[in-house]
Amino acid sequence: MSEPTATTSEIKTTGSKTAAELEKQLMRAKQLIVVLCMVIALLLGALVTLWAVGGDKEATTGQAQATATTGTLGAAKSDVGTNQTPQALSEPTQEAAKQVIANAARRQSDDPRALGRPDAKVTMVLFSDFACPYCTQFAKQVQPQLQDLIDNGTLRIEWHDLAQISPTSPLAAQAGLAAAAQGKFWEFEQAAYASAKDGDHPTYTEESLVALAKQAGVPDLAKFKTDMNSQANVDAVKKSRQDAYNVGINGTPFAFIGDAVMPGYVDAATVRATVLAQAAKSGK
Repeated sequence: MSEPTATTSEIKTTGSKTAAELEKQLMRAKQLIVVLCMVIALLLGALVTLWAVGGDKEATTGQAQATATTGTLGAAKSDVGTNQTPQALSEPTQEAAKQVIANAARRQSDDPRALGRPDAKVTMVLFSDFACPYCTQFAKQVQPQLQDLIDNGTLRIEWHDLAQISPTSPLAAQAGLAAAAQGKFWEFEQAAYASAKDGDHPTYTEESLVALAKQAGVPDLAKFKTDMNSQANVDAVKKSRQDAYNVGINGTPFAFIGDAVMPGYVDAATVRATVLAQAAKSGK
């Protein structure tokens, strides 16, 4: 008995259904591809955004935006060409910001973390972190260019800790206080930044900090180590950080230069121009 044979019309009908189903499946596949492409695009966009805003508390260009209680302390970074006269940094216009600046300087004659005379024409109140690469750059490239202004009574620099960049930033700040207690803060500061590689975020240990203290000429290293770990210095570093946050300073390096604001790293020429402009304004 032979198998039943499909008629020509039945074959055509079956073929039409198969083609229609294939066309539907192809359409669904195309729609799925479009949806997948959109999802991938969204994920890539999110990753780019995270990369752009991620990183340290330092701003991407070294600019730390600082907002006072009722006004902005930040100012734009000076962009000075090689053939242009350096422009001084600007002063804030908000009264709250002016008040913060007015109260920032210590001006103590026996301050071990200050360079220059208490009655200098201009005081730079500098917030810094031993693990901050822009602070390293400032210490290596800018501070040496200001020494003549310190020596002639134009400028005084006062250090404030804003230890936040790395987990060992507070320990390094405590070491700075321990060195200051023996009159060797600035020697320790120079040794610490000199040992840091450009662009790096150094990690410190008690042993490495004692080695830096020895290099800086701290006379009593046993006392240095005890002071570095003292609760008083732990609390002092925490308070200094919180005091900075309370007035809206959240990045390093940051400085008040007289009544002007340095919201991040700027070059030596801009800092000098700012110091001289503030000195002329002081009338001293």
